Amino acid sequence: MLSLRRVLWATDLSPESDRALDHARFLAERFSASLELYHAVGIPDHRFAHWAFAHDHEIWADAERHARECLERRAERLSVSHRVVVERSASVCRSLGDHIQKTQPDLTVLATHGRSGFAHLLLGSVSEEVVQHVFRPVLWVREPDHGPALPYRRLLVPTDFSVASRLAFPMAALFARSFEAEVLALHVTPPRSHGSQAAPSPPTEAALRSLLTDDFGGVTVRPLILAGPVWATIADVARQEKADLVLMATRGHDSVADRILGSNTERVVRHGPCPVLVA
Repeated sequence: MLSLRRVLWATDLSPESDRALDHARFLAERFSASLELYHAVGIPDHRFAHWAFAHDHEIWADAERHARECLERRAERLSVSHRVVVERSASVCRSLGDHIQKTQPDLTVLATHGRSGFAHLLLGSVSEEVVQHVFRPVLWVREPDHGPALPYRRLLVPTDFSVASRLAFPMAALFARSFEAEVLALHVTPPRSHGSQAAPSPPTEAALRSLLTDDFGGVTVRPLILAGPVWATIADVARQEKADLVLMATRGHDSVADRILGSNTERVVRHGPCPVLVA
């Protein structure tokens, strides 16, 4: 049975990351999980990488000491088992990916905005370098337009009916039961491209409800079938329904085969109005 026993919070020490810590702490407390506070200290000046390595380790040492003190202050507020990990890195994004791969947390929590931060690194051109071989759930935290998301009372679960899209169902069901949340199950039929063959009839709400039966037994589920651009429709529904959390799989019909984030999922993470859990 799916559970959360180890949660990783990765931070760039920005205020946005601190808001993500609220989510990590909340989840660790709810699931009695251990919480790891992680920061990778990058090269002090990337224009002089060799100089930083060879001649001025005290700059790194000062940055490392400062980061550890910051994380230890944050750890003082925690009531769950925890540890602080600070390491030096020539590539912050690669170090985070390696750390996730090595420790295999059940959930990694990151902010989607930061002054230099993990969101920029993970969602930019180097995203594959960070998580391509990790394949672990990641919660991307952005405070919803309608106010604080905690404690996740309304969940939006998009699906394209593929086996891949169902990979998010167990985590979504766990959250729904743990927080007594309503689940809004959404299928978006994309517009037909010019010159393509006639599209098959869209699935029915009954078929969508049936798809979720095995995973969401005993959970309040509201099915919704819409047509339109996939990621934009998902984001619009999340905004209109005041969703506290969107839970999506990493691949679907509009995915790039060799990337960890399907194009629709990536756009929802980038532009959605609330936190997104990519499972």
